[in-house]
Amino acid sequence: MKHDDYYEEEHGSGSKITYVYMALIMSTVILGVTALVFWANQSRSRSDGSGYAAAVAQKEAQEAEANRKSEANASASVIEESKLTSNDLDIWTLPDTGREKNNSTSNKNNGTVTNQTTGETVIDGSANTSDSTDKSKTADELTNGKTSVYDMTTKEDVSGDKKNGSDTDKAKEEDEKDKDEDEDDDDQETRIQVKHSDGSKEWVDINEDISRNKYDLSKLTYQKPIMNYYEDGKLVSKCGVDISANQGDVDFSKLKSAGCDFVMLKVGARGYSSGNIVSDANFKDNLKAAKKAGLDIGVYFCSQAVSKSEAREEADELLDAISGYSVKYPVAFVMETVDEDMARIEALDMADRTQVAKAFMDRVEDAGYHPMIYGDKEWLLTMVDMEELQDYDVWFAQDSDEPEYPYEFGMWQYDSDASIKGITGDAVMIMSFKDYAK
Repeated sequence: MKHDDYYEEEHGSGSKITYVYMALIMSTVILGVTALVFWANQSRSRSDGSGYAAAVAQKEAQEAEANRKSEANASASVIEESKLTSNDLDIWTLPDTGREKNNSTSNKNNGTVTNQTTGETVIDGSANTSDSTDKSKTADELTNGKTSVYDMTTKEDVSGDKKNGSDTDKAKEEDEKDKDEDEDDDDQETRIQVKHSDGSKEWVDINEDISRNKYDLSKLTYQKPIMNYYEDGKLVSKCGVDISANQGDVDFSKLKSAGCDFVMLKVGARGYSSGNIVSDANFKDNLKAAKKAGLDIGVYFCSQAVSKSEAREEADELLDAISGYSVKYPVAFVMETVDEDMARIEALDMADRTQVAKAFMDRVEDAGYHPMIYGDKEWLLTMVDMEELQDYDVWFAQDSDEPEYPYEFGMWQYDSDASIKGITGDAVMIMSFKDYAK
């Protein structure tokens, strides 16, 4: 029994010590592992910088939040102390912004503006206002559609700018007009301005080798529809009318009693596209009626000849039509372009057109009649060579109070939409500076 007690005592005490040692060892191991893990984490944080960056970012965020709260508190304090209202902060009532002032005289949009907030067009009542009691409108009223949005210039400024702009434009126009007049005065002996059918203008040199007209235009008198010209106080001009089928039925007796002395009758024309020659539908009747009424007669043909042979063909057609009748006034060659369409003669140059006109008039002259060329400034000064044609008389066309043609001419078509007894519609009035019937 004693032996068993010793064994139990000895072995029981040893087991307890063993457990203690094991616990210490395990604790040591656990602490070591924990230390290793902690050391590894710290090393990783230091190597990639994330731990430090996060700390810095967190610190900066905290400081920014603190500053924001501080500024917000300060603003709240200022606003509370000043006790501002929304009206006090309204940009439309701040000084020197160009808001509408009292005693305005004009408005950029003539009193009509568009509300940018509501999209509504507002009529300001009048372009002129003088209500000194008009109150400033606020942004709150603007939101409710009670006022209009203003350009950031005053009405006075807008009116002034508009007026100044208008005055500037007017002054510019006057300067240009004065400049043109000065050029006219300076260059009237050497150049003349021609306006083309497309609206462009050109200064054309006056050919000193062509005889100039000597008319004193101050001697013209105009008693509608008749233009007269006097020399030494004596009437020397004759009144005429251009007649074709376009005028319909004409009462030539009434024309005569209205003061008409002669007529220029259209004989025919060549088609500007087909090239076919056609007679004027009323020519024969007009010729007989004009002669019966005692009017002197001249004739013309509208050419689209593209060669001298075609020009002679046209002249022959005209001569056949007037054969056996007394034609004392000129036989005229008329060639014109066609508005808004292509014409056969547009293929011709100046030399070609000049030769065509010359061939026609030479044929007429050879038949014993008085040849004449018709045209306006553009045609006579830029489309044909008048130095080559200066031996032929000119029928000048220009609707105006005075003719603007530097060279000699015998007749002037001065009004293409006149009114005269005997013609129902528009009458084309002509003044002859001389009596070709003598």
